Amino acid sequence: QAVQFMPAFILPQILLCGLIVPREDMAEWLQVISAFMPFTYAYDALARAASAAALGVRFWLDVVVVVGVTLLALALGAATLRRRTP
Repeated sequence: QAVQFMPAFILPQILLCGLIVPREDMAEWLQVISAFMPFTYAYDALARAASAAALGVRFWLDVVVVVGVTLLALALGAATLRRRTP
C-alpha cells in the first residue's frame, strides 16, 4: 500500500529539487518548500560532487541531511511495524 503513495511524495520533490528548473528561477514560495525536501539536498550534493571544485562544507551538510532523512524514515518504518510474539 505504501507504493501507492510514492508518486505523491516523489514527484513534487523531483519537480522542486532543481533538476528540471533551477531553484533560483522558481517563485520564492517554491524555493522555501524545496528547502524542506530531501531530494534538493541529494541533487545539490551530486552537483557539487560532479563539479571540478573541491568538496566543501556545504557538500557534507547535504550528505548529512540525506543520510539523516534516510535513517529517520527507517526508524519510523521500524517503529510502526507490528510486533508478533509467539
